[in-house]
Amino acid sequence: MNKLYICVPKVKTTMLSILIPEFNYDCSKLVCDLAKQCHQANIVFEVIVLDDASTLFKNENRKISEISGCSFVESELNLGSAETRNKLARMAKYPHLLMIDCDAEVDDKQYIQHYLDVMDQSQVIIGGIRYSLEKPSSDHILRWYYGKNRECMAARKRNKNPYKSLLSFNLMIDRDVMMKCPYELFKDYGHEDSVMGFNFKKHGIKVLHIDNPLIHNGLDTNEDFLKKSLKAVEKYLTNAVFQSDELVSQIKIFRIFRLVQNLGLCKLFAFKFRIAGNYMKKNLYGKHPSLFLFDIYRLSYLCNLSLSQQKTAPTKNSQR
Repeated sequence: MNKLYICVPKVKTTMLSILIPEFNYDCSKLVCDLAKQCHQANIVFEVIVLDDASTLFKNENRKISEISGCSFVESELNLGSAETRNKLARMAKYPHLLMIDCDAEVDDKQYIQHYLDVMDQSQVIIGGIRYSLEKPSSDHILRWYYGKNRECMAARKRNKNPYKSLLSFNLMIDRDVMMKCPYELFKDYGHEDSVMGFNFKKHGIKVLHIDNPLIHNGLDTNEDFLKKSLKAVEKYLTNAVFQSDELVSQIKIFRIFRLVQNLGLCKLFAFKFRIAGNYMKKNLYGKHPSLFLFDIYRLSYLCNLSLSQQKTAPTKNSQR
């Protein structure tokens, strides 16, 4: 008797690891929203939240482990943002990783589905970022204003220079790519995403930008954001990685600083920082901060710091 064989086509199972580095932030609602969308999309998934030795919101976040498919893991040591992300990637079980910052908010019920629709089109996919339309309190307005005007861009515009406009706030990446190009472990804040984009370009890794933003809620105070921004520009002087011509070309503030140096204008900008720095800071801490002054403040600070370091650097004769 002849046997009848029926060929049933194999259905590809989507497997996704959602990874959230967390520090002193309640991300329980974010995880609930993401898990709900994953269940609705009928995919195999996990959500891992790695707490970076926080002191706040422990009880709220520990409830995450009660959600199906989700886990909350606590680190005894403060690893920093970059190493926390790298560790999450090593912990992940599935081939596609979705990296999301803990202070993000989902406001699109098809957010996960939008990624699933294009996940096979590129090794790295950037969803983008949005900010609330409502102005925050005056002591948080600089970060909000900067984000709305510098970070919020349509995918069409970001795709013109995909490696430059990279934000890991909301990023899908193949796990093997993440293993090949992990986050650089810098001591201080700033430009981790710039270096990651540079490494993607160097290794020929395709990057696709789409319009699938999350809302950024966790705004720094004006003072904290300005301090972090100055720490970021200091890296040009303190880290050899940022001396690369190709990387400098991707970071506007460093590109302009080099131009100022080549034109012999560094002393002029340093003088401006010493004379008008407090005036510029007053504007940046006010209700209507100027991003032009924000750029001038950072540039003049970098010029002043560069000249200060040159004065204190030991000469060849003094080293003998």
